[in-house]
Amino acid sequence: MAALKADYEFLFVGRDDNSFLENYAYDLFQDHGEKSGQIFINLEIQNNPVDAEEIAQTIFETMQKVFFEDVANEPYARFEVALKAINAVMCKFKAEKTSGYIGNLNVIVAAIVGDELFLTQTGDAEAYLIRKRYISVLSEGLNEESNGEDVFSTIANGKIEEGDVVMFSSTRLVRYIGKADLAEAVHRKDMAQALANVRDIIATEILGRVGLTGVAFSRASQSDMEEIAGGEDHVSRGMLEADEVGVSARKNTLTGKFFSVFKRDSGKRSAGVARFGGDMAAKVGGWFGGFKESLIGNGLGKNKILALLVGVIVILGVLVIFANSNRVEKAQLQKYDQLLSGVQDKLTDATVKSATDKQAAKDVLDKAYLDAKSVLDSGFYREKATIYLLQLEETRDKLDNVNRVVNPKVVADLAKKRADVNALGFVTEGDRVFAYEYNALYELVLDQIQDPLTIDKEESVIAATGFDDQKSIIFLTKSGKLIQFKDGNMNFMDSDDGAFHKGSALATWSNKVYVLDTAANQIWKYTYKGINNKFSKAEGYITDKTDVSGIQDFAIDANVWLLQTTGDLLKLYGGAKVSFFVNNPPFSNLVDPRVIYTNDKLKQIFVLDGREARVLVYSKDTNNTGNLNYVTQYLFDGVGDLRDLYVDPSAKKLYVLTKSKILEQDL
Repeated sequence: MAALKADYEFLFVGRDDNSFLENYAYDLFQDHGEKSGQIFINLEIQNNPVDAEEIAQTIFETMQKVFFEDVANEPYARFEVALKAINAVMCKFKAEKTSGYIGNLNVIVAAIVGDELFLTQTGDAEAYLIRKRYISVLSEGLNEESNGEDVFSTIANGKIEEGDVVMFSSTRLVRYIGKADLAEAVHRKDMAQALANVRDIIATEILGRVGLTGVAFSRASQSDMEEIAGGEDHVSRGMLEADEVGVSARKNTLTGKFFSVFKRDSGKRSAGVARFGGDMAAKVGGWFGGFKESLIGNGLGKNKILALLVGVIVILGVLVIFANSNRVEKAQLQKYDQLLSGVQDKLTDATVKSATDKQAAKDVLDKAYLDAKSVLDSGFYREKATIYLLQLEETRDKLDNVNRVVNPKVVADLAKKRADVNALGFVTEGDRVFAYEYNALYELVLDQIQDPLTIDKEESVIAATGFDDQKSIIFLTKSGKLIQFKDGNMNFMDSDDGAFHKGSALATWSNKVYVLDTAANQIWKYTYKGINNKFSKAEGYITDKTDVSGIQDFAIDANVWLLQTTGDLLKLYGGAKVSFFVNNPPFSNLVDPRVIYTNDKLKQIFVLDGREARVLVYSKDTNNTGNLNYVTQYLFDGVGDLRDLYVDPSAKKLYVLTKSKILEQDL
């Protein structure tokens, strides 16, 4: 197999005076060939401006010295020995500190030898693999088995292949950019452009400062190989400067093989590192030295003695300010430490309360979140606060029965039929399943999408529903027309009114079609008259004063269920509002309520939260109280905006629709 070359770039985004960041890359390819490998270190040190640069340099120099000491040894053993050496040095460094505190470390250490990637992690730092638009968090779970003394405790390793991109981040990057957006930002881009795209997305969201290293692997050309043989430094590198967790114990394993080739870039580091403390001390020292020289250079006189006294007073004043600042900082540290201790207590309290009072548990978790977030925003104990925030998220998920769907099965890709497809929804007729957009209908047969059928060249479809009574599909257009698809043909429908009311959604029940008209605050009912092959005059379905002006969608199962733009549900029967309760409601409100789905064959109601990419499931009360019980929710991580859903009750499968893909999830 042809060799691959690795191109890498560095990126720093944001501002944080309490943070030191640095990226390192080093190899000895020209001295020892491919077996030497290459190391990368992505590093951030918070809350220790005095020692940060020394700690960073120590980690790099230790890794550099030990890892390349015996290149004939097994790569895993070399990596492990180097990490043990770093742990030992850091342990000694901590022992020299009275408090044992050396700051919050967010570090990724990685090595690539031959076709293998080795990495370890501490703190919030993360490593990602982007392969064919799919993203894996390579560093997931690596810090779980830490004994509290070692900085690095677990190693993950696997293989890389051509076209892969590996990204190292000093923070949890996917909190600021979705996995789908991250994959799109780097897909088929050179690494400089890829990191620039990431910068543009996260610059307005990031709270502190982030350091990134991106490494892209591509096939090496013959000229690349000749340059290596000729001793030329071929690795492209640079730095872009911007102004502005479910955790498990498993190890991530990559797939694929390649012959890795790295060019020499020995010891080179990025410029533009964020520094605090050291530079200031140098400036003060330089100023004082110059001041002293000016005083004693030509002897002391009365004026100089007076100036010296003034200088001493100024220095004493500065020392007093520093002392007061240290006292304030210690008080703040104590305050934030107490807040985080309280967060732990609240986590335990919420778990206990959830057994009998879910709302009380939610209130406790909300308070705990505000406390942990305030600590995170303060800049102190950021690693600890982040861990608690993750625990809060995990606790919410557990108490709310959240199922996180990672890498859902892609049943079909509409973009293979039309590159610029912009799907709107699903529609079914009998056992047939279709997806549609504004002017086209796509049938799904098993896992194959059929060629699109044009609905109409002039009209723009906004909603659709299956009309089982006529074994057809009805489309509602933006202009208020109804188009029927039956026996392979598209035909405009007619009514005794000569037209239909404009609407935003429609549904069918028996031989009737219902059109939601939020502008008129009404749901219009049309009865199909088979003899005349058209619909009756419009009848207003709502008989009381129920307000439907804020309704997003509706569904019918004998009752008419309404989904409000606020995320709340309403129920109508016989045109009038019916009272009911939602037992055990979910913790979080809907952000983008888009679709409500049910029918007389389903015992559940499904609600789609579009931008949040989640589906909430409610069961219909079997005791005939008319109430609903919240059951669970499916959260589709990293798939982007969801447009619609469809449920196959016999197969017990949930299907969701993105702009171009149909995804499947077992119920």
